[in-house]
Amino acid sequence: MVYNMVNLQAATSTENLRALEEVKDFYTTDLGRGGKERWTYHMLPEAALDVELHRMSNATSSTSVDSVTFQPCAAYAELNQDRYSIEEWELPGGVWQFTAIYDGHCGHDTVNYVHKRLPSMVRTSLQALLQSTPTTSSKPELVSEVLCNAVRRLDQSIRSDLLDFLPHDHLTKMNDVQLNRHVSLRDSEWNTISTRCTQGSTVLLALSDPLKKNVWILNLGDSIAVLGSRPLSGQWSATIINAIHNCSNPSERRRIQQEHPSEQACVCDNRVLGYLAPTRALGDTWLKVPSVYTRRAFAPHLQDWLPPRQVAQYASRILTPPYISDLPEVYHHSLDVSQRELFLILSSDGLQDLYDNHDTQLSDQEMADHWVGLVGRHMHSTTGMGSMKSNLALRLLRDAVGGDDTELVSRNLTLEMEDKWMDDITILVQRFQ
Repeated sequence: MVYNMVNLQAATSTENLRALEEVKDFYTTDLGRGGKERWTYHMLPEAALDVELHRMSNATSSTSVDSVTFQPCAAYAELNQDRYSIEEWELPGGVWQFTAIYDGHCGHDTVNYVHKRLPSMVRTSLQALLQSTPTTSSKPELVSEVLCNAVRRLDQSIRSDLLDFLPHDHLTKMNDVQLNRHVSLRDSEWNTISTRCTQGSTVLLALSDPLKKNVWILNLGDSIAVLGSRPLSGQWSATIINAIHNCSNPSERRRIQQEHPSEQACVCDNRVLGYLAPTRALGDTWLKVPSVYTRRAFAPHLQDWLPPRQVAQYASRILTPPYISDLPEVYHHSLDVSQRELFLILSSDGLQDLYDNHDTQLSDQEMADHWVGLVGRHMHSTTGMGSMKSNLALRLLRDAVGGDDTELVSRNLTLEMEDKWMDDITILVQRFQ
């Protein structure tokens, strides 16, 4: 065997110094997990932190709404499954404001479908209501009904597409060859239907009337809405508007157990059927229909993230569907912007998760008080760099990823790790004025 010899010159002292200069601001962390594994991160100067956070979170501001949506893990940055809407609708009586956060799980298809369809469905139904009943402010329950019905109709459309394509009685009579032939003949259509049925999305939305005298908040899932208010001369107070729809909520856990008596696995490991954290969502149709769909039709799609053994295990627990509810809760609040300063925070559950990971544990109300206090202090702020001065959602995000702790913020923004170390985070802050 002949070896080719390569002669390399030793680096000069200048080159060595340059190499040291390039890595001097890099550090490692075990993320508090212990063990030998370490991950590298880059310590950024304070002046660069807000600029980088603004870029990574796609921070935007309109006349009355600030927004951020954030996923720092480089391998997942393009896979952020949160979506949001900020829309103004010219309707009979004036301009209505619609804002919403959709927190997708297990893929992008369902959350994209919800993001595309739900605003137009709400707008169409609301316009019909306003044309027939112009004085909706005296009957807020009518608007609540519009919101609830739109969400449920959207979920029903996903389910109807499935049942039209593959009726239950047909599926139970087909053998495997017939089923495969039926699916292959309309492969593209089936792929769309099955992905929407095996993925899901939560919804948190707010709708305010033209005079800002009323706001309606609809929740389906585990996002959170917090109303900040104060008299024109007084202290800020925080009101958590919605209940959280997950198995950590005792009332949600009891509801599921009462709907499925004698089924111990209906809630296990603090998840529905041991699988899903949210107890209410759009999509997730495989948990809302008989198990034969999972065993025979959905298994190939679920196996993108579940091994066959687990698919079979979850299918065996589907005895009396549905297990995931599509019934949202709608809350109405009267506003008085002439007497109080008011703003509304909408956030996906990723924001709460970051605070849960802090050394000091906060109750939900303490967390809400902290958010409202922070946003309230900066409502009229002229300090800070660039858009940090005016984007209140960006202020909240900065606080959540480390606040004044430059090292922690740098780590959360630049950690070199293939796994996802934090959930997707989306925050909307709406000012009523």
